[in-house]
Amino acid sequence: MKYKKIHAIFFSATGTTRKIIDTIARGCDVNEIERHDLLLKKQNDTYIPENEIAIFGMPVYAGRIPAISAESLRHFTGKHTPAIIACTYGNRAYDDALLELRNIVEEQGFIVVSAGAFIAQHSIFPHVGTGRPDIRDIAEATEFGRKSISILSASEWREEKQLSLPGNNPYREAGNIPLKPKTRRSCTRCGLCVQQCPAQAIDAENPHRLDESRCISCAHCIAICPRHAKHFGGILYRLASRKFSKKFSTPLHNEVFYKESSFPAKE
Repeated sequence: MKYKKIHAIFFSATGTTRKIIDTIARGCDVNEIERHDLLLKKQNDTYIPENEIAIFGMPVYAGRIPAISAESLRHFTGKHTPAIIACTYGNRAYDDALLELRNIVEEQGFIVVSAGAFIAQHSIFPHVGTGRPDIRDIAEATEFGRKSISILSASEWREEKQLSLPGNNPYREAGNIPLKPKTRRSCTRCGLCVQQCPAQAIDAENPHRLDESRCISCAHCIAICPRHAKHFGGILYRLASRKFSKKFSTPLHNEVFYKESSFPAKE
């Protein structure tokens, strides 16, 4: 079957997940790409037919995909529609995130033909995984897209058994990350972080105020602040940063899974 369009569906607070998804899409070499950014806008219900491809991309937060993005995924439906899924994680582990994403996507009528877990610079501890995805990661994501589209050119992929992925069932409990962004005096109260916070956790009248019960520590406010006023800091952060860096500084490799084999091919 000739696929005429790709739907790139992603939640990307700091830009690395979008970078990986865009790279996978280019590797698929399909002319038309429609992007659905789950971070910045409310999603309308979207049906994706079986002659189009959906690529779903999520970051990993504490071993799971973000709860607010999981809700947004329910707005996308297919009917035996091919899907490629990918998670990005900060060089620790992707735990149950890839399995959770597969399950949600397939509940919505998609058939997952391939899955990838890609390393990205850690959003809370950016000195871990610094500069990733790098040139090699981009090359591997491109090849992942190419191989995924080659699988879809075979007529048997719909009949193959479900793609097997690592993870736990039930999933690990999704906890609230205790480290939250702080605000420096350089904040001009421009309101950009208020407008774009996916959790609506920043006070509109005073951006220094944060509803910590709503904040998901995604670091989007840090990534977009024009004055670099948002940051992680404090004694707890410095202690956690040193411990995390010591434990997870060794670079990990990307992992990819294809329906034809259902085991990881280390890239």
